[in-house]
Amino acid sequence: MLKYQLDLFLIAASMLFSLVGVAQTDVYADPGFDTNYILSFRDYLVVTVVSTSANNTVAVHDTSGESLSFATNLPASFGLAVDYKWLTAEYTSTFGRTGDPRKGETSMQSLGFGLTSRKFWFRNFFQKTQGYYLENPEYLNPNFNAQTDNYPHRSDIRATIYYAVLNYGFNHRRYSNNAALWQLERQKKSAGSFTAGLTFSYATYSADSALVPSKYRDFFSERDFITAFDFTMLGLNGGYLHTFSFTKSKKFFLSLALIPGVSYQRGSSFSEVSDVAKDKYAFGLHVEARISFGYNGDVWYSSITSTGYAVSTAFDDTNPFTQGYSFFRFVVGYKIRMPETKSALLKKIGL
Repeated sequence: MLKYQLDLFLIAASMLFSLVGVAQTDVYADPGFDTNYILSFRDYLVVTVVSTSANNTVAVHDTSGESLSFATNLPASFGLAVDYKWLTAEYTSTFGRTGDPRKGETSMQSLGFGLTSRKFWFRNFFQKTQGYYLENPEYLNPNFNAQTDNYPHRSDIRATIYYAVLNYGFNHRRYSNNAALWQLERQKKSAGSFTAGLTFSYATYSADSALVPSKYRDFFSERDFITAFDFTMLGLNGGYLHTFSFTKSKKFFLSLALIPGVSYQRGSSFSEVSDVAKDKYAFGLHVEARISFGYNGDVWYSSITSTGYAVSTAFDDTNPFTQGYSFFRFVVGYKIRMPETKSALLKKIGL
């Protein structure tokens, strides 16, 4: 009798544990993404050493279509980036250094951060630059020797740019923008996503005198004699992003992005020939293009990224300058496993 009761107890116990096991496996916490495609490192603090090469050009065009183009003379900038969960921040500077001595000095500071959730991707940067050299001095001096002569330089030219992009990722369960940009995640399988969103930009320019020397002003229109200018843009954009994963480990990747858009733009300028600010409004186009290649390991990662932003305007009076921003970025990062936070406030905001 005792043996029979013991057998019944063991059978009942095994059934109970089976039910508990089933109940436990039925409880599934959806991480918000397809784990077959994405591996997350969002619980890691990622510290990154950053090296960037940035370039900014300002150009005006004469009545024949020829341009007078000024550019920054920057060496590689260095800085630090810190990424954790949905928050990314990065600062780079030339730290008083400049490029080719024959092109004069340029100083630049850049600060950027991002707030990247699963569906929404927000990125922005602020850049301040002073000191530009003339890229095509042959326009003013046909006898210019690029091998030996110093380039004309304008230390008085100052420019700032704030650029912000908010996008929605339609394939956010299988495509990771964090993996492409910050390596806070790994794209385990190749995937892409269409995106749509908003772009905002505010740029300023100022100088002690006009870019065009007075002796050449007969070849330019009145709008080219400005000494201060600010430009605001708000637009809609949409495009496509794709990340290719390579090797058996899927730790190597190639990421591509092309996101064009249309924007409503306002330009306001002061010129040497008029003390009154002239506001102009027009529709225009903007585009962001990006290519990135790298290694995304469990602890270490490294990537090389080239990103370009371009803005064009339907009417030259709204934006008398051709504006372009390009960045070449090389990084090496280290992932540090973080203990679970005990702060109720940090938990509430997802940190």
